[in-house]
Amino acid sequence: MTHASLQDRPSRQIDVDGSAVTVRVRESARARTTRILLGPRRPLEIIVPAGTGDDEIDGLLATRRHWIAEKLAVVEAEQARPAQLGLARDGVVWLGAEAMSVEVLAAPRPLARFTGETLQVLGPTDEERLAAVGRWYRREARERIRAVAAAEARRLDLPYRSVSIRDQKTRWGSCSPAGNLSFSWRLLIAPTEVMTYVVVHELCHVAVPNHSKAFWRHLSGAFPGWEGPAGWLRQHGAELRAYSPRI
Repeated sequence: MTHASLQDRPSRQIDVDGSAVTVRVRESARARTTRILLGPRRPLEIIVPAGTGDDEIDGLLATRRHWIAEKLAVVEAEQARPAQLGLARDGVVWLGAEAMSVEVLAAPRPLARFTGETLQVLGPTDEERLAAVGRWYRREARERIRAVAAAEARRLDLPYRSVSIRDQKTRWGSCSPAGNLSFSWRLLIAPTEVMTYVVVHELCHVAVPNHSKAFWRHLSGAFPGWEGPAGWLRQHGAELRAYSPRI
């Protein structure tokens, strides 16, 4: 779930294995507990309930220093890992982890259209053709992810309000308190099972708006074996986020 009313406070610095690490501090009017967040594209951040004192924040960070050091090591290892999916290839686009060939055509106006097996990319310059590919990815993601969300919502009897497609940097999907779902267009590149898992994960937040034990029980009932797609995202997520279309 996303959290509204986040306000920045002065950042803190902690010592982690002899190195000074900056921690972004944000205060949430909705938070009841403290959360520490860190990921490949998410700098170290602590979210605290409104009114939490600086001394308390420093104490919390001190008690989690070992966890932070381990998490930083994992993030650094992920960033250093060689690409495994091979997404950086000329002449292809990706749908459901499969490469689709690209046909480049000169034309006065930029356009990308899928013929079933080939993506035809038209335009006067490479820059405009690449922009057309980016728009095509978002259109395709909007159509496919909305179809999956509608089908899974019916199956699980979990109604939502809307679906939007973005290029989120730190999460693959989110669910607002009002039931508005948002997803990264980059899920289109992943295996279909992975995209479906993320959709079901966010739909389950309609029923359980947190990551409590109740949520994970609900998810296990809605999507048995979710650990596999979640593991795929952990392993390949950094590569997906770094992907840029090439033609």
